[in-house]
Amino acid sequence: MAERSLEAYSLWADFWQALSHPIRLRVLAALREEGPLNVGQLVDRLGIGQGHLSNHLACLKTCGLVTTESQGRYVYYRIGDDRVPALLDLGEAVFSDHWAGVATCAVVSQPPVPTRE
Repeated sequence: MAERSLEAYSLWADFWQALSHPIRLRVLAALREEGPLNVGQLVDRLGIGQGHLSNHLACLKTCGLVTTESQGRYVYYRIGDDRVPALLDLGEAVFSDHWAGVATCAVVSQPPVPTRE
């Protein structure tokens, strides 16, 4: 791996931060499994409020992980980079081998996220 500056490592950590929220992972998983979905469809599938979801969609879009396409009065979200499904698959595989350590790590453990606002 090439030598990176501290700033580059910080920005790289920010990339992983975009993937670090359960709702954002659930959005990406839903889009990976079902293809393009609009906000209403995502609200129904994920069981969260539209306002809360919109903030997460904005994050994913700004980071380039999802893109949008307007169709009539609806905006559909889709995976924005063809490598994202493979990244999710690899992350799930590594996690399945290390979930117990992650679950007991005091640095990264967080309380569960509520499903409704």
